[in-house]
Order: sequence, then structure tokens, then C-alpha cells
Amino acid sequence: MPAQRITAARAAVRILRDEGIDLVFGCPGGPLRPLYAAMAEAGGIAHLPVRHAEAAVHMADGWARTSGRAGVVAVAAGPGAARLVAGLCAAAEDAVPLVCLTGRPTAAGPPRRAAHRPPDLVRLAAPVTKRAERIEDPARIPGAFREAFRIAREGRPGPVLIDVPADLAVAEIASDAGRATGGGRWSVPPTGAAAPAGLTADRGGPADPGTVRGAPPWFLTELAAVFGTVQDPAATSDTYLVSGPLAAASAIGPGGPRLRHLYGRSGPPGWEVPAAIGVRKALDGRGERDAEVVVVLDGDGFPSLAGELAAAARFGAPMVLLLHTPDRVGEDFADPVKLAEAYGCAGRDVVDPAELRTAVEWARKEAVSTRRPVLVDVRTGPPVRLPVGPVVEPVHEYTHGP
Repeated sequence: MPAQRITAARAAVRILRDEGIDLVFGCPGGPLRPLYAAMAEAGGIAHLPVRHAEAAVHMADGWARTSGRAGVVAVAAGPGAARLVAGLCAAAEDAVPLVCLTGRPTAAGPPRRAAHRPPDLVRLAAPVTKRAERIEDPARIPGAFREAFRIAREGRPGPVLIDVPADLAVAEIASDAGRATGGGRWSVPPTGAAAPAGLTADRGGPADPGTVRGAPPWFLTELAAVFGTVQDPAATSDTYLVSGPLAAASAIGPGGPRLRHLYGRSGPPGWEVPAAIGVRKALDGRGERDAEVVVVLDGDGFPSLAGELAAAARFGAPMVLLLHTPDRVGEDFADPVKLAEAYGCAGRDVVDPAELRTAVEWARKEAVSTRRPVLVDVRTGPPVRLPVGPVVEPVHEYTHGP
């Protein structure tokens, strides 16, 4: 039987379906229209649009860790696409398989005006990916896609980037529909999904609770106590905790809820929010709508990617956000609760440590009833400073110039 002639974009979508991909995260744009059109025609693959290219990578990261499949990102080339590098670097550090697709208008050279020239994403991504390839022949697209998923999973997992020009994506090629792989899975690291478990430290070594951005011990102790309390002995749903490395003694025994800790070793500020959205969508995709997603992050880093709360509210991604925010009297900082409310989510402040457990229980119920993120901003006292190190002049945070 002769090979069927279809557009390269349709051939690529067939491979996505073969790999078990049912959700793509990304920033829509003109160069990606052939891919989106092919996805709509084939059916079975949804698209979750995001506001920030970096956030798309973090969402796919969280989705991959939870689903056991390589996450997929699609972003149109442009100045904002350079932000992909931060997310790709974090995925490489944590050995998470991702396939990142970037779209350019044409395969021809750069436009006449240098000011309109998009960044060279292949060159930017090469140091933080297992492979970064620019497509120059439409017949190469199916092979490049299959290789991307294989390379992302094999050995030490990591991200792969493919740059696909729109004019090549609409070109017709000979496609052999019988070369299906059946969908590949990868082995999620044990520390990425441990159950039952407590608030664990990074697999690279014990986390240092004395860092400037670290959470105070009492906050972590309270969290361990909250999630170690069984409200309903018959409950069987899991709790997914998304955070950076946490150092705290576990108060959760075999009789407590099943806690799965997904943490990043080098994620940029605020990465936890979009990563948790990816976790939530993966859980919903496999029918675990009762599973709980809890995010623990530094309140100072929260505004960096807080805009993705709008996507979480729009697409129904409930979670509990627990911020540990140092008190800085007289300094002008964004109010996390008001910021969350601006994106259609609920929130409240906690000043007295004795109110933390009550606030967390309120947030858990509110997230279930509204199917949206709910934020609890915990004021943890003065910033925690490094206890050791060379004697230097004081460093004033957020101060620029002499």
C-alpha cells in the first residue's frame, strides 16, 4: 500500500497521539496555526493557552511528572519565546522529559529588518536540552518528532526542542501511518512521587533551612501536622505537594493521607504555580478529580508567574497555595491576596501562627467548591538570613546602584 500524502503538521499530530499526548501547553501564534488546525481536525488533543512562555514549560513539567509521559510545549517564535530557556533549564536539572515545539513563519532567512528578527531559539536552547533541531525539510518532521520523544525519555530524561517553520508544516509529505509506537512512558524518579511520605529534602542532599528564601521551621512543622491529620479515615484520594526542597521532620505516618511530593531543585521564582497547574490537569485527565494539589512557595517569588492563576481559574484547576512571606515593615510589596483576587481567586492572610491550620482547612474546602486556586499568605516574621559565610557588608535586597 503506497504511503499516504498528508501535510507535515498532520503527520506530527499523529505522532503526538501515538505518544499518548492529550494536552499541549503553549502560547498561540500565527506560525503555529498549521499545528493547531491539524490538532483540531484529528481531535483528542486539547490546548491550554498560557500568558508566559516560561510558564508553559513549567506546566508541561508538572504534567509529565504526574502523567508519566513526556510533556509537550508549543510556542510561536518571538522575543517572548526566549523565556523558554529558564523552564527548559529547570526541566533538565530535574530530569523531566519534554518536547518543545517552536514555530517560525518561514524557513527562509531572517527578515530584512534586523529589529524584527526572532531570537535563535535553537542556539539558545542547545546548552539546556538533550537536542535542539531546526527543521529545513518537511519530510524530516515525522522522524524528528519520533526521535524527540525517544531522546527525551531515554537515559537521563530531559527536554528536546524542535523548531518548525509554518511553511514547511503545511507542505505535503509521504507519511506511513503504520509506524505507531504505542505511546512511551518514562520512570518517574522515586522522590518525584513518594507515598506515603513527609515533607522531604532535595535528593541532592538536605535542604538548607537557613537560606534567605527558606521557610522557617515552625511553618514546615505546622504543615506536616496539618497534612498528617486524617479528617476522614475512609478517604483514599492523594495529596500532591508542589514546592522547592523542604527540610522538615515528617509527622505523617502510614495512617495519614497519601502525600506525593513533587519538587524542583533549580526552578526560578514562582515556577511552582504553573507546575501545579500541569499536575492538576494531569490528575483531571486520568479521572482523579478528588486528588488535592497543594503549593508551597516563597511569597516574594509568587508574583513572577502569578498571572497564570487566571488560566487556572478559567480552565478549572483548583489548588491550595501556601505562601511563606517575610514581614518587611515600611517596604512596598504587592499584596499576594489582592493579586490572587484580581485573577478571580480567593485568599486570606495569616498573621498568627495559631490561625494557620484553620486557614488551610478553609482553603481546602474553598478550592473544592469553587474549582479554582485559593491562596493563604502566611506572614512568617523577619527574613531568615544565612547563618554562616564570609563577613561582608550588608546586602539590601531590591536595591540597585551604589
